[in-house]
Amino acid sequence: MARWKTASVAAGAVLLLAAMKILPWGFGFAGGKYLYETVAGRHDDPARLTTAQVSEHLQNQDFQIFKAIKQEFPDDYDAVVQKITTVARSGGSREDVSDASRVSVADLRKKYAPLLLSAPERSAMEALGAQLDMLNHVMAKQPSATCNRYVREGPSAIEAPDQAFMMNLDRIGATLFHAFGAARNSGLPATAASDEDWSMLASALAKAGATQDEMKAIAEPNPESAELCPIFAKLYAAALSLQGEPGRHVKATLLYEIARN
Repeated sequence: MARWKTASVAAGAVLLLAAMKILPWGFGFAGGKYLYETVAGRHDDPARLTTAQVSEHLQNQDFQIFKAIKQEFPDDYDAVVQKITTVARSGGSREDVSDASRVSVADLRKKYAPLLLSAPERSAMEALGAQLDMLNHVMAKQPSATCNRYVREGPSAIEAPDQAFMMNLDRIGATLFHAFGAARNSGLPATAASDEDWSMLASALAKAGATQDEMKAIAEPNPESAELCPIFAKLYAAALSLQGEPGRHVKATLLYEIARN
C-alpha cells in the first residue's frame, strides 16, 4: 500500500496532534493559575517570593507534569521555576506567569523531541495510550463536531473543560516527559518506523475492522472530515496493539511527530 509509506502516515498523525501543539497552553495556564491562587495570593508582597516557595506549591498541586519534569530533567525544572518566579516577583499578571510556564514547557518539548525515536516500548505505550484515552474521553463527553474541532485545534476547542479533561491533558504531558527521560537512558538506536512497520500498522487496522475509506482518510487526512475522532482513535488503538520492534518503531515515530510540532 503505497499510501502507507512513512511520510503520508506521519503527516496524518500530525493532524491529530494539533492538540499536542497547544498542550503547553493547558499546563502553562494550570501552573500560572495555581501560582496566583495558592502562592502569590497568600503573600502580602509577591516581590519576595522565592524559587523554593514556587517549587513547593507546584509540586503540591494535583497536576503531574511539573513533577515529571523535575524527576527526568531537574536542571531544566529549576530553570522553569526560576522563570516563573522572576515573572511573579516583577509584578507580572496571572497571564504573564501562565505565558512564562507555557513557553518554557514548549521549549523543553521541542528540545527533547528527537529522543523519542529511542523510546522503550513501555514508555512509548504509556505516552501514546494517554493520547488515546484523551480522545476517547472527548468522544464520550462532547458532540462529534466539538471532538473534530479538538482534533484540529487542540484543547481550546473545549469551551468548559471538566476536571477529567484537565487530568487527561496533564497525563499526556507527564507521560511524554517520562518518555523523554526513558528514551535518553534507553541505549536504544534512534529508529523511525519503516515502510514495513507502517504496513503492519495497516494490517492491524484492517484486522480491527477499519474500512478502505477510513484507511484512506488516515493516509490522506482531510481537516474538514466529520469523522476525524473515530478514525484517529482507530489509528492509535492499532498502533498500541503492535508488538515487538515494529510496534515500538511505530509508537515512537508517532510520538516524535507529536512532540516536534
